[in-house]
Amino acid sequence: MNRLPWIDNLRALMIILVVMVHAGVTYSGIGSWYYVENKNIGLGSSIFFAFFQGFNQAYFMSLLFMIAGYFTQRSLTTKSTGKFVSSRLSRLGIPLIIYIFFIHPLYVKLIKPNLDLIKFYQTGIINLSFLSWTGPTWFLEALLIFSLIYTALFKTTLYSKINIPFGLKTINVIILILFITIFAFFTRLFLPIGSDVMNLQLEYFPAYIVMFTFGIFAYNHNIFEQIDHRAGKKWILTSIVVGIPLWMLVIFFSGATKGEMLIFGGLNWPAFFYALWESFFCLTFILGIAGIFRERFNEQNTIQKFITDNAFGVFVFHAPVLITVSLLLKSIILSPVIKFFMISTVVIPLTFILSWPIRRIKPFRKIFS
Repeated sequence: MNRLPWIDNLRALMIILVVMVHAGVTYSGIGSWYYVENKNIGLGSSIFFAFFQGFNQAYFMSLLFMIAGYFTQRSLTTKSTGKFVSSRLSRLGIPLIIYIFFIHPLYVKLIKPNLDLIKFYQTGIINLSFLSWTGPTWFLEALLIFSLIYTALFKTTLYSKINIPFGLKTINVIILILFITIFAFFTRLFLPIGSDVMNLQLEYFPAYIVMFTFGIFAYNHNIFEQIDHRAGKKWILTSIVVGIPLWMLVIFFSGATKGEMLIFGGLNWPAFFYALWESFFCLTFILGIAGIFRERFNEQNTIQKFITDNAFGVFVFHAPVLITVSLLLKSIILSPVIKFFMISTVVIPLTFILSWPIRRIKPFRKIFS
């Protein structure tokens, strides 16, 4: 297939943000990661990390699922079912298996040098806990499931009779925001934020499912072609001008600044309005950044090509680099925010440097491209 440079550039940016968010967890203690250096930080640092991680969590993985949905539909219209399924199994399944059985144990060993790896494997296989060893590649697992389910639906007679028109009108965007909000709110009645089912944070899946589907509609109805630079600026300005004050109001009036976590889920107004804020920022920011990238970043120079070619490798292999660098610099006492920026500046280029030689190995070139 012909590449779409703006999508490659946008996807690479999201993967860089994945690395930075995991660095943020390392130094904030907000979220789950292999190694967490700080669990008790000052108010200023807490606000910074809550803002940085909260806003990125609201949209960046949803954006990756949207891109995946777009290319899933694109592939299904040009490939046979068998060829598409086999390509998904190899493209997503092989890195997932490599991560689960080789990379994850290595990470755990880095954190716990006295770990008995043989016993670790035995226990994981016997009690099936290896299913939770996916780390950041939970995204590949979820995407593989989404792709296989959609492929089955795509080939049904019922699907072929469904033709839902969709235009990028404000009313349609509002309806979609409300749908994600309600879906997320009811999901979090049973699975509040922070829940973990085999390393899948299902409380965020309403947005992931909707945006994967939105990506399919985007291909079928040329939605991206409806977003020019002017429209992109409008949507991204809306997301910021409305989204930031709304987030501040929800955080303040929910009692989050006092340690109350009502926004995480439950039958209460803070949980509903937090889900509303997430859905609003998710959709408006994604539409905005998509429009801007499509018209302003739709080409690549040598450096950008190197970054996009190695971005998937960075996604899979960034954890050992981040963990190793964090452990090596553990003794340096700095503000968590300053240390976060310092570590990010070091780790991001190192992960690209690591990905490049791995991709030079012939069997891995196609898998990690």
